[in-house]
Amino acid sequence: MKLQFAIHAITDCTIKYGGTIEYSIDNGKSWRVLSKLFLPEGHEAQFRNAKSNGYKSFIIEGYFNVYGHISTLAPYGTNAFSWLFYQTNVINASKLILDFDELWPKAYYYMFSHCTSLITAPELPVDTLAQYCYEGMFENCSSLTKAPDLPATTLAESCYSYMFQSCSSIKSTPRLPATTMAQKCYRGMFYACTSLVSAPELPATELDDNCYACMFYQCTSLTTAPELPATTLAEYCYFHMFNGCTSLTTAPELPATTLAQSCYYRMFSGCTSLATAPELPATTLAQSCYAYMFYQCTSLTTAPELPATTLADCCYYHMFEACTSLTTAPMLLAIKTKDNSYYCMFHGCKSLKKRPVMPKNTYIEALNMCFIPIELVK
Repeated sequence: MKLQFAIHAITDCTIKYGGTIEYSIDNGKSWRVLSKLFLPEGHEAQFRNAKSNGYKSFIIEGYFNVYGHISTLAPYGTNAFSWLFYQTNVINASKLILDFDELWPKAYYYMFSHCTSLITAPELPVDTLAQYCYEGMFENCSSLTKAPDLPATTLAESCYSYMFQSCSSIKSTPRLPATTMAQKCYRGMFYACTSLVSAPELPATELDDNCYACMFYQCTSLTTAPELPATTLAEYCYFHMFNGCTSLTTAPELPATTLAQSCYYRMFSGCTSLATAPELPATTLAQSCYAYMFYQCTSLTTAPELPATTLADCCYYHMFEACTSLTTAPMLLAIKTKDNSYYCMFHGCKSLKKRPVMPKNTYIEALNMCFIPIELVK
């Protein structure tokens, strides 16, 4: 028999609901439509037949725990669980049983968003995910110290997007076993998790659009990046992945030889502790593929070799801008340039004393784009 969904008051609570819902304070013997309920400290109320407007469902003053089977609150396919506890003071959700075996789009979308008192999360046992199903689920849960296990192996578009954004107390991540990516699947997943010191393994060898975009953005305690074995990239796949990771000292290998549009865009931008760049063996470039990749990496002293002889629009756009410790530039082998291919590539690299070696018949206009101040091209 399923356990009815219930709220247990830790302090005196006043409960409202953004849609329509029924409640019982006598263990299910009688039910009433909720208008406003005062629930004293230590008391419980059960709820059922929730019909939400899909935004800010429960409106609760006071601290509380939740438990029971979620399916007793509303049926499969409902929007009632999106934003369900938004900005409330729920503390313990470990006994909330998310018992649907199959998910649907936006099933638990932003469910606990801005629940800054949440300490324990419910289990998430489902293996096959749906579009946006967990997006933003624990956004800004700043007291949450441990993320739930995530055993799913079949992902969907934006399934984990921004799931733990600004969970500033989480220090480690759950295992992410999926090997087949989906669009935006991990986008912003740990965005601004400022206490995060380790990252999960990311075993996929073929990526999808935006799959790792902003995944560790501003994770300022992260010191080591996971291995990234993918050789088949996609548009924006590593977009801003480690942007602002100021403690990151080591970059992963990047073995792909064929790139995709904006694939490495700002990947390590603002990684001020990064002293060594990864090798970049790619010979087939794409629009904006390396744009701003190492922007403001102020500890970087040597740039990696760039073997490509055929360029793409904006391919090296601002690539090393403001790398103030950079002393050595790579050879630039292409004879013909593209629109803005070298634009501000070394802008602000004040320790760089020599211009990069280029073929003699390369347009000097392209070289001029590399440097400001212009004296370095003389």
